[in-house]
Amino acid sequence: MSQPQPRRGDEGLQAQGGKAPAAQPEPIKYGDAFPVKGELAGQPIAPRDAAAMRSAEDSVPGVQVPQESGGGFSAAAFMESAAAYNQAVGAVGPGQASEAVAKHGVNVTQDAVPGGRIVTEFVAGQVAGQYAVAEAPPPQQQQQDGAGHKAAGNEGGGGHGDGGGHGRRAGATAARRD
Repeated sequence: MSQPQPRRGDEGLQAQGGKAPAAQPEPIKYGDAFPVKGELAGQPIAPRDAAAMRSAEDSVPGVQVPQESGGGFSAAAFMESAAAYNQAVGAVGPGQASEAVAKHGVNVTQDAVPGGRIVTEFVAGQVAGQYAVAEAPPPQQQQQDGAGHKAAGNEGGGGHGDGGGHGRRAGATAARRD
């Protein structure tokens, strides 16, 4: 019976018991996650970068971070996850900052537009994220019809399947005439 001939590059495998060496996991770099270019794109996201972005997001009054309120995008939340991964694979150390962020920092701005504002998040001067935040609608006030009667919403009265008005309110809105 003949034995298979070793292929080129397999010499190291035989010395290690036939197993391929474990590949070093690649860190998550800015260019993998954000539409950035140049030096920043090739740098791994570091813990101090994420902390700086979190601080910047928190410091802008009225900025609603959509990911933390049910959906959307938050550069800081993503950067925190990426930095934790990068630290776990040994690409960055605890408390480390990337060179570009150490030089140029991070910034969050908001611009008023009709109906809300546009929030833009920057890393080392490049846009990392942008999203719109709608203004909250004004509180509703009671409306009056042409005869000066107020519209009643789920108040008073019994009926509408609530067992005579004991303990539960009806889900319908009706106008009450005084």
